[in-house]
Amino acid sequence: MKQRYLVTVLAIALITLFSSAQLVRAAANVEDANEDSDTRMVDAKVVEVTDTRISIIARTGVEHVIAIDRTDTKVTIDGLGVSLQDVREGDVVTVELDANNPMKFARNISMRSDQTEVARNRR
Repeated sequence: MKQRYLVTVLAIALITLFSSAQLVRAAANVEDANEDSDTRMVDAKVVEVTDTRISIIARTGVEHVIAIDRTDTKVTIDGLGVSLQDVREGDVVTVELDANNPMKFARNISMRSDQTEVARNRR
């Protein structure tokens, strides 16, 4: 009887331990989606946009000059595709870089409509 009770308590403790570890991992993944990485810059402010490059200031305060291409760089606002001309100085963007390219090349540039409208109204 004591063994069965002890096994039950240990099983419950193990299940609790593993389920709490999964919750911690899930929370870490949500935080990672909003953090900068080597191939992604989140909530960066656009300083300059030309036909061949975009200059942004990351949340860390570091300026990055990133190559762009009108055909290979996808630009979205709230998930809807728009033209590269819609990216303007002052916009807050998330830039995803091409990990296979040795130079910094923007694969995706995404914005949210609430951020772009605020930046546009300042002009």
